Amino acid sequence: MICSLIISVYNDARFLAMIFEALKRQTEKDFEVVIADDGSGKDFVEALNRMKKNAPFPVTHVWHEDKGWRKDIILNKAVEASHSEYLIFLDGDCIPHHKFIEEHLRFACPGKVVGGRRVQLNKRLSDELTPEKIASGYLGWKIVPELLWSGIKGKERHTEECIRITGGFIRHLILKERWKNLLGCNFSIFKEDLLAVNGFDERFTLPGLGEDSDLENRLNRIGIYCKVERHIMTVYHRSHKRTEPDSTANIQVFNENNANNVSWTPYGIKKSGEPAAAE
Repeated sequence: MICSLIISVYNDARFLAMIFEALKRQTEKDFEVVIADDGSGKDFVEALNRMKKNAPFPVTHVWHEDKGWRKDIILNKAVEASHSEYLIFLDGDCIPHHKFIEEHLRFACPGKVVGGRRVQLNKRLSDELTPEKIASGYLGWKIVPELLWSGIKGKERHTEECIRITGGFIRHLILKERWKNLLGCNFSIFKEDLLAVNGFDERFTLPGLGEDSDLENRLNRIGIYCKVERHIMTVYHRSHKRTEPDSTANIQVFNENNANNVSWTPYGIKKSGEPAAAE
């Protein structure tokens, strides 16, 4: 397969079923799915096994015991379990547009991270979504007016991203280049480039600061930057309550890596003190 789609999940089989329906509609068919499961329970695993039987793409389930938020650890395990040289990352609360994989591959380039953005769904749209609606192509131009109105009223952020701009000339004409701000819910990278910094730093054990910003900083230090491609590679983000944990521990790790100018973390995929290239 040409790429591996790594989806981070935790106990939400309903939404994963809709993601699978969206993946069945992808214009690019040559991909595998690696489920990075941060300790979901028995009911979720049983539901996933049923989905796997009906999926037209290969699915690998990578799981570890639930010991709190350990997303970076399970993502590293998913990277190790992947079979392709190009990795696309998606969060389990985001549904991809049917050209999502095709468009990530369109912008893929060694030595560069491709950064996508997300469209924030309002609560009503999120609650009313079903696998059948996704299979029918519901997420597209049909819901643009409501999404834009949600943004105008100030209730949702990033709704303007629902306006897709796919033509190369038009994109060059009206969109400014941005080389920063990797979002963990929607980005892609060559596996070789990710391994050059030893993947995700597993000391980040809380959501929020560090999960994606630390990875971006460490990649930047070896000359790999995130090119943000807006209004394309669209994902639709489910409405849910945002948690605001005490991120003191994350801040300490984040500041330590920055102060020490760390690129290759010894707390990543390889558990040693030296970069792979030096072994």
